[in-house]
Amino acid sequence: MYIAKVIGKVVSVIKHPAYENRTLLLVQPLSLKSQLVRTPTIALDYVGAGEGDVVLVGAGPGVAQEVFGIENAPIRELVMGIIDRFDVTTTNQG
Repeated sequence: MYIAKVIGKVVSVIKHPAYENRTLLLVQPLSLKSQLVRTPTIALDYVGAGEGDVVLVGAGPGVAQEVFGIENAPIRELVMGIIDRFDVTTTNQG
């Protein structure tokens, strides 16, 4: 799982049947300091997220297949929640 920012929607006229009536989002992973990191990726939306939202993304083989009950779905990453805010506390160990 990781935190990401939704930076757009993916539109496709022809797509795998597993994607029918589902929204594909372009998400950019975030660091714990809310900085954009890594390359954007595509995730299937499960919660109604929109552009600009900070979201929780679950990634791994079978995650979306388990949620949607679709056999052999080519879905690897899934937007599982919209994050209102998150705080990171650091401690100095010396």
